[in-house]
Amino acid sequence: MNRSGKVPALIYAVFLFAALASCEVFLGSDPGGSPREIFDTLWKDFDETYALMDIRGIDWNGAYAKYAPQIYSGMGDRELFDVCSGLLGVLDDPHVYLMAPFGYFNSGDRFGTDSVEPFELALVKSGYLNGGGASAGDGLFLYGTFTSPHSDVGYIHIAGFAKGSTGTGQSQDWTRDINGIIDSLAGTKAIVLDVRGNRGGLQSNVDYIAGRFAGVKKDYVQVRTKDGPGGNDFSSPVTHTVTPAGTRYTKPVILITNRQTISGGEWFTLALRTQDHVIHTGSTTSGAFSLSLERPLVNGWIYSVSVQKVTDMAGTCYEKTGISPHAEHAAGVSGFTDDQLDYALSLVP
Repeated sequence: MNRSGKVPALIYAVFLFAALASCEVFLGSDPGGSPREIFDTLWKDFDETYALMDIRGIDWNGAYAKYAPQIYSGMGDRELFDVCSGLLGVLDDPHVYLMAPFGYFNSGDRFGTDSVEPFELALVKSGYLNGGGASAGDGLFLYGTFTSPHSDVGYIHIAGFAKGSTGTGQSQDWTRDINGIIDSLAGTKAIVLDVRGNRGGLQSNVDYIAGRFAGVKKDYVQVRTKDGPGGNDFSSPVTHTVTPAGTRYTKPVILITNRQTISGGEWFTLALRTQDHVIHTGSTTSGAFSLSLERPLVNGWIYSVSVQKVTDMAGTCYEKTGISPHAEHAAGVSGFTDDQLDYALSLVP
């Protein structure tokens, strides 16, 4: 769903499952196309359908009071876009964006700011893996074994959980390559499973791959979807479960995340954290879990809105804060050294 390369792969994180059917636009008559009407339509839709005002500590009325006075009759599209972007920026949510023919704004971009943590997959290939590793899954998997003295340890990097179109009828056969990868690493004593920079994807792909690293069936998240205009209008919780399946690896797994592990990558992290043979290291994840729904404005612009609250089974919501590793280690890349990867190797039993 990438549009001319301008939309970050956060849009991969649009999980297309039954929740779509329960989300409606809680608006009355068709809105008009004046700057004021467009701005008010955007504010009202978020007021009634955005699921995370309380979790993210948002004063949405205060945001209106700040930005509405900047709207005036006859203002240009670029000016209107900037004011609407300022409004959505208050949310600091990577799943919220605004697109126009002339511009794109992400409310909480974790990829285009100075907050990006140092991570170079090319360094992993050249400095750590025998023969530079191998690619599979249409390029979404990099795997292999480490050079000496860790040649009995495997490595898998997963770049994302979707490839190409994410429509419900689209094939995601690339995920099946994980079975052959695990077969090839069956003789190792442990695997470093790296999801740094993973920008999310389809829930079905998350569950399929996570099941290959599961030793026991475990519930791992509960999801409540906004289903009415009131602040507390949510559906009953839906539970998601990681289920052992297919070719599996249940020896020690060292999972590495960073601030650019987002959405589906975070769901994957929560799923694996239910497994006793998994150690989570690296740095804290992005903190963006909700299903993101695209909406059109009357002037043709497109925006997205987060419509879910996602918690782990203990009721903890990691939205905005992210998931902190069991064994946290700050990112660092210098010369031929990946500090987080070195630390992960030190955790191998």
